[in-house]
Amino acid sequence: MLGAGRQLVGRVKRQVRDDLGADPYLLYILVGAALLTSFWFWHRIPNFATRDEKSRLLDAMVPYGTTLADPSFESLQAGVEWSRVPFGATLYLFGLAMLPVVIVALLTGQSEIFAAVGFPSWEFGHYPVWHETPRWVWTWSLVFVRLFNAAFAVGSVYLTYRLGTAMGDRTTGRLSAILLTLTFGFLTIAHEGGEDMPALFFSLLTLYLLYVFVKTGDDASFFAASAFGGVAIAFKLTAAPIIAVIGVAYLFRADLVWAYDDDTSLLAALFAPRLLVGGAALGLIAILLGFPTFLVAGFDPLLERVFGGSMSRMSHPTGPDAPVWWWFLRGYFSALGLPLFAAALGGVLASVARLRRWRSEVYGTALVLFTLAVYLALFSQWHDFRVHHLLPTFPLIALLLARSLGEFHEWSPSIARPAVALLLVTTTIYAGVGTLGFASMPRDEATAWLNENAEEGDTMEVYRRDFQDAAIPHGMNINHAFGEEGDDERLVRCPRYIQLGYRDLLYLKEGSYYRNGEAQAEYVRGLLEGQYNYEIVAEFGERPPNFVPQRATPGSFTELLRYGVVPQTDQFADEQELAANQYTVILERTGECSARRNPPF
Repeated sequence: MLGAGRQLVGRVKRQVRDDLGADPYLLYILVGAALLTSFWFWHRIPNFATRDEKSRLLDAMVPYGTTLADPSFESLQAGVEWSRVPFGATLYLFGLAMLPVVIVALLTGQSEIFAAVGFPSWEFGHYPVWHETPRWVWTWSLVFVRLFNAAFAVGSVYLTYRLGTAMGDRTTGRLSAILLTLTFGFLTIAHEGGEDMPALFFSLLTLYLLYVFVKTGDDASFFAASAFGGVAIAFKLTAAPIIAVIGVAYLFRADLVWAYDDDTSLLAALFAPRLLVGGAALGLIAILLGFPTFLVAGFDPLLERVFGGSMSRMSHPTGPDAPVWWWFLRGYFSALGLPLFAAALGGVLASVARLRRWRSEVYGTALVLFTLAVYLALFSQWHDFRVHHLLPTFPLIALLLARSLGEFHEWSPSIARPAVALLLVTTTIYAGVGTLGFASMPRDEATAWLNENAEEGDTMEVYRRDFQDAAIPHGMNINHAFGEEGDDERLVRCPRYIQLGYRDLLYLKEGSYYRNGEAQAEYVRGLLEGQYNYEIVAEFGERPPNFVPQRATPGSFTELLRYGVVPQTDQFADEQELAANQYTVILERTGECSARRNPPF
């Protein structure tokens, strides 16, 4: 097994070296991808880009802490089992990213930082452990996490290049890699820590190895694809369609053998139990080993994750009711921009038409099309989904579009050249403006303002359920007045500052699917109009008209068009919130404490 692994690593090194030597443009593409995916990667640090990023980091931090506090298997087991839900191989990745920070803490005699973590309170989204743990721990842990994520993103760009080159030629590979690099949805996911980008990398690696297997019949490539497919699933269960792709690649290879070998029947070509059993075993082992909870607690946590969490995602609503086509358009408009979306749609349709000319050269196109179709079929069964869920389809779309543009160039180069140039220019502008936006995120600016203007001992009140949703300096006193916590005697009756964000303003929007309530709307409006001796002293981001968020009406096509023109548009809930979602207003108390002020949250 180790020998096979070393052989595979050697093949990878030789392939990368050969590609860099044969294609003078590849290095520039990869450098460009590295710059775009890592631009301003430290935004929001030491706070988090997403709740998922926070959850995954705590998932790694708790086992370190329990083991340092009590070095035993039981402590390790308890630490690994503690989690919002068991999230698989991401724990390994985040644990590796946090390891240098843990080592520094041990070498400097500060191991109690981790040993004191215990099992963090769920209060205000685990705010107490974030507030009490030194800032440098979060800062450097998140720096390493996001740099890992950017590295996986660049690796995904290279694998897209390799696939495009194998399916067509180096021009196809270059264009595929460039199109993926300029996909704004891809760049947004590269700017947050999580399981999406590692899962994409291993899914693409699996797809490339499967294509090699189809073309060459190399058994080692099939076994490696099965194992890496299992790794992808261990990172993110929505990578499960790769199982069907492995099966289709096996059928394609059998069809190719049958078609070109007169001495082999179709049944004989299909009968390869060594491949089927060996591949399935490797994939299953990779999945099981990829879940630390399986290693310490057996099958129950894994089954809970698969059937209790992922299966329920099809029916569990986290967004408003709308037709599934609206969710697809909302996601793809935002992720691609309108020009790239239109070109992608044409490229996919042209790829489908290409299958009519069935020959060995279209196996790659067929494999990519099938993978895309399975993912779209999966998401079409959900109530709603986000841009990060669509991430696995972005390189597939780039590959199909690049291949179609290559054929377009062969048919009419005089038209294709300016068309491709226009597409790349418009997509670059869309992605460039969106990426530059990370340098001026409203919550970052609000946090910086508070760090500069708030005095020691000042308290700020926020109305969020999770501190990740607000602009909060690490050392500032906070009233988190939401739900039962609003009656807590520890709350300061009249804090110096009150913060309202985009989600708070949704109470002012009629027909909001999530935040409703006349009392809340009246209170928020009263605050903004100065009824409780508070007035606005600073605001960050673009103020919505009359403070009322302007979201696309669920089910409306025309209102979605703006999503494909302005890159930093609002997102419905659980992914990284872009600039539109981060509008923040700070109010300061200007007079006596108002007895009428009673936050109804």
